[in-house]
Amino acid sequence: MKTLLSVAFLTLASAAFAADKCPISGKPAKDSITSTGKDGKTVSFCCEKCKAKFDAKNK
Repeated sequence: MKTLLSVAFLTLASAAFAADKCPISGKPAKDSITSTGKDGKTVSFCCEKCKAKFDAKNK
């Protein structure tokens, strides 16, 4: 049971860290620079340049 909880915690923690990174550059994302993906989820970026690249690919 302890191992199962550890695996679950690490999975959730890694998902949280992935959400804090810019999907274009991999740098830390800013909550103030966002866009909406095709799936309807909000995506955060490190800068406006990365947001523009994302928006161009996801039109």
